[in-house]
Amino acid sequence: MKKLFEFVTPLTLMAGAGLLIIGQGLLHLGEENNVLQFFFGVPLLFGAVVVHIIIWGMLKRNVLYIWLVEFVLVGSFLYAFFFRW
Repeated sequence: MKKLFEFVTPLTLMAGAGLLIIGQGLLHLGEENNVLQFFFGVPLLFGAVVVHIIIWGMLKRNVLYIWLVEFVLVGSFLYAFFFRW
């Protein structure tokens, strides 16, 4: 169970959202403004994975602290994106 919670964290879920955005862009290549899905999906995917790896290394694989830090980061990102625009 610890391995599952170590892999599935808020930032890896955010990376999964980036992967879904890229996949949607690949499925609908003929649509207008399709490049925006790649423009937003690729940095979201790679940025979330890189930040997850950095946090994972800094906190020495302590799953509880990883979840707490990533939850605060993702929560603040979502707050800034949805409520501050």
